[in-house]
Amino acid sequence: MAAPGTYLGQSKTGSGQPIPVNPVTGQLDINALIGQMVDRRKWYFYDVLKLAPGTTVANQYSFFNVPLRNPDPNTNTVAKTELETNIRTGGLFNPPYDLILNNLGFYFVAGNLLYDITQVVNYSWFEFKILEKTFFMGHLWRHPPGAGITGFSTSLSQQVWNNGLPEPGAIYHFGNFAKYIPPLVNFSLTLNFPETMTQFLGASGNLGATQNAFGQSAGSLPTLATAAQGGNGIQLYAFMNGLSDGPVQ
Repeated sequence: MAAPGTYLGQSKTGSGQPIPVNPVTGQLDINALIGQMVDRRKWYFYDVLKLAPGTTVANQYSFFNVPLRNPDPNTNTVAKTELETNIRTGGLFNPPYDLILNNLGFYFVAGNLLYDITQVVNYSWFEFKILEKTFFMGHLWRHPPGAGITGFSTSLSQQVWNNGLPEPGAIYHFGNFAKYIPPLVNFSLTLNFPETMTQFLGASGNLGATQNAFGQSAGSLPTLATAAQGGNGIQLYAFMNGLSDGPVQ
């Protein structure tokens, strides 16, 4: 057993000063070492949906359910790295991790074709649940990321489009209505495409000139541009931003 006031056999800090000790409990009095303490930080949890060029979308996609190092069913089961997600257990946080959810955002990776972005933004809706209760739902344009890339170029065939402005204040902030996600409590985020083009357009059923030019079928769900048409597929990040408790060292 370690002697009181020591850590890993050491009784002094790197500067030669004694490690602080609580005079009442006799325990170390360093925030990162006090028993039952956590490291509270501003944090965001993220996950990405990847769709290949020419993909006809499915009715539903899920975020945050395929954790780090696990195969992504949308990319031929290639394992996710920290580039794709920082979720370590699908659909929940392991203790002591939790989250006070201040905003929910969606970010399209720079280089996604505007046509493909509109196929997602115009014809999908999302639903966010904690346990089985729906706390947020609606359209992606209501939840811009407040981050991304902006600029100007004189080169031809370059474009950058996003779901909002790359400015931290340009988000849908929940304020006093932030939601708390405790450890071991299930949450889910789905992106839903419920209608074919014919269903969405209603009585007219007429596709627009751009969709006709890209070969969209009226009887199908939205279809992305092919690589031959200049499409790069879709890489859409969803993120939960807020305050999170993590382990101390």
